[in-house]
Amino acid sequence: MKDFLKTDINFYPDKITYIGDKLEGLNNVKSESKQELVIMHEWETEIMKKSTDFVCELGGDILEIGFGMGISADFIQKAGVKSHTIIELHPQIAEKAREWAADKQGVTILEGDWLEVLPTLVEGTVRTTHKKFDGVFFDPYGFWSKWGELPKMIKPHCKPTTRISHFNASIIQGSSCGFENNPDYSITFEKIDIDPPENDYRNKGSYYIPKVIKNAD
Repeated sequence: MKDFLKTDINFYPDKITYIGDKLEGLNNVKSESKQELVIMHEWETEIMKKSTDFVCELGGDILEIGFGMGISADFIQKAGVKSHTIIELHPQIAEKAREWAADKQGVTILEGDWLEVLPTLVEGTVRTTHKKFDGVFFDPYGFWSKWGELPKMIKPHCKPTTRISHFNASIIQGSSCGFENNPDYSITFEKIDIDPPENDYRNKGSYYIPKVIKNAD
């Protein structure tokens, strides 16, 4: 796979480059030395597959927040969903997402901060009717993306029993997006064994896939 980005670019406080089978960045904020960060790596493939299998259980309309390497997007496409909406903040990753989507039907790429883009998603021209999804997969980079806002922000865009999953930073059985003990949702976890190469964001031998279902109103 060819290098996607040839130069460093601003990614909020970080810089990011696309190299081979992983996304790597340089973080020099509040530090004199640059620390290499692996943002996404192919070892996450099994996680993406199991997460999107759950998200796509009902088929229909799927929302994906964060394109990354496109691993989860590929699995969503293979599920044969009706529509696939992707929100991606990073302009050059969004460009890659548009290239990926060029030969696919029913895919919409929206560039911008998910917190700003999500409230603009409406049905047709009726501005007060939020577009609703059968499944949601959430995997933006970094906690500064305000993961904890997801339960509140996604609620208006859920149908009854919408399936939701997210990349889970919790090293124990718990939701790093805060779905636990939320009366609007029910959550279970699937524990899987993982064996990632040494990296700066996940080195534990277990991963907990969150399986969230929107409770009927």
